[in-house]
Amino acid sequence: MHGIFINYRKEGGAYAAALLDELLSRRFGQDQVFRAAKSIPPGSEYSDAIRVAVMKCAVMLVVIDEGWVEYFEREVCNPSVGKGWVAEEIKVAIKSDRILIPVLLTGVKFPTVGRLPKEVSRVAGLQYLRFDYRNTRQDVEFMSEWIVSLCPKIQRIRDESG
Repeated sequence: MHGIFINYRKEGGAYAAALLDELLSRRFGQDQVFRAAKSIPPGSEYSDAIRVAVMKCAVMLVVIDEGWVEYFEREVCNPSVGKGWVAEEIKVAIKSDRILIPVLLTGVKFPTVGRLPKEVSRVAGLQYLRFDYRNTRQDVEFMSEWIVSLCPKIQRIRDESG
């Protein structure tokens, strides 16, 4: 089971998601962090793997990048046509009562409820964490402390110098 699920858009948050994955995996172990590009084995049914991973995770990190709100406004959120997995993952997490933590990237303004579709508008009401390219280690350390605090079953395998 992956304790931490990283939700991100390929169009804007993929590099930040990959870096978060790397840094969090160092702290919690590879098996504790799910990122679709890394965690779904070749030949697996993508939609099933995503839904199962979301339902089994303890916490979902929602990476909010430049263009995230506009992604929803363009109404391209339709997983049946190969788009919209960001929204679908969030909807499944909400239905599965998972902890969602918005992660705001450098320079991005936090979304307002009125600009998001009803199914994902809950994200706009949640306290967020920052992930700034100038402070990646500090931000991930702070994030890690919150993850352990909110989800005690997710334990660190290394200290911050590891």
